[in-house]
Amino acid sequence: MMHVLPSIAAHAKLHGIEPSKKLGQNFLFDISLCEKIARGAGDIEGKIILEVGPGPGGLTRAILGYKPSKLIVIEKDSRCSALIEDIKAIYPALELINGDALDIKLSDLDNSMKITIIANLPYNVGTELVFRWLDEIKNIDSITVMLQKEVVDRICAKPGTKTYGRLSIMCQLRCEVEKLFDVSKEAFYPPPKVTSSVVHMVPKENQLSGELVDMVRNITQIAFSARRKMIKGALQKLSPDIENILKVAAISPTLRAENLSIEDYIKIATVLLSK
Repeated sequence: MMHVLPSIAAHAKLHGIEPSKKLGQNFLFDISLCEKIARGAGDIEGKIILEVGPGPGGLTRAILGYKPSKLIVIEKDSRCSALIEDIKAIYPALELINGDALDIKLSDLDNSMKITIIANLPYNVGTELVFRWLDEIKNIDSITVMLQKEVVDRICAKPGTKTYGRLSIMCQLRCEVEKLFDVSKEAFYPPPKVTSSVVHMVPKENQLSGELVDMVRNITQIAFSARRKMIKGALQKLSPDIENILKVAAISPTLRAENLSIEDYIKIATVLLSK
């Protein structure tokens, strides 16, 4: 049992752990940066935290330093298990689940309180995980995650911008979103090809019904798959009566998908569901 942990990099070396390209791993060895990410989630003392892909455990250590009641880490790379167990020997609040986060629902974890998610997400599954978590929004206190900068920019994008799209709408439909800071490629080992950013997402108090959210999801999928068309043309396959639906929703039929606000998409969804 280790009573004093070595540095993050030395700990990974001790267990022979190198980043895996197959798993999309880029390790963070800078504890001050890991602490900055953890602080981005706000006061987490006494809360239940979920971290996905702890790898060498840098962010894990940082989170534990802020005294959560429990930190659940999900790691599919079995090479990291012994390293995580070393940390658990010092921080009993740590719980390791060996598995794929895509196969695990939040509702299957600790249900004693809402879960706070803090993670440096693997680039290859980050967006998919965010979408899945949004479908379990009632189980979430907040989400603070690192993703590619372009993905975070899309999450936070406003109508009328090039980066505004389905991801912007579906995230902002459910959450208040805030980009916290960018992270240089050089902060990682090995350095990725893209810059990363940290985003903080807090579920809105008044959540829309699942039926309305599903309708907005359907509308935006169709609208943004034909984003160069006017909205009346883009949504033609949704309903042959689309021009009248837009009229009832008080939306100009000549606008394009990126020009419509989230409220506009909710209006269209509401009219469609009322028919």
